[in-house]
Amino acid sequence: MNVEKTIEFILASQARAEERANRADARADRADKRLDRVERVVAQLAVAGHRFRNEFRAFQGEVRTFQKEVREFQAHTEEALSDTTEKLNALIDLVDKSQRGNGKNRRPEA
Repeated sequence: MNVEKTIEFILASQARAEERANRADARADRADKRLDRVERVVAQLAVAGHRFRNEFRAFQGEVRTFQKEVREFQAHTEEALSDTTEKLNALIDLVDKSQRGNGKNRRPEA
């Protein structure tokens, strides 16, 4: 058995193993960096989602308030329209009676 060739073989094998280990470490470092980046993005998305949810809840409150105001306005408008309709009907009755002479027969105009 040749001791020198065995030592060379062992050293070459060790060098190849170290090179593979170095490449694996480099891959692990790149994977760690990617994972860190993904974690930052997920954290930013979580913050944005939380902010969006809060803003949406506030917006829903504003929409409910607006809908309430619209309903109140509609009720007020319907009441005002009803009053106007009653007054208009009274005016129409008044004009009709005036034109008919309060129910008296008038001579037809020639």
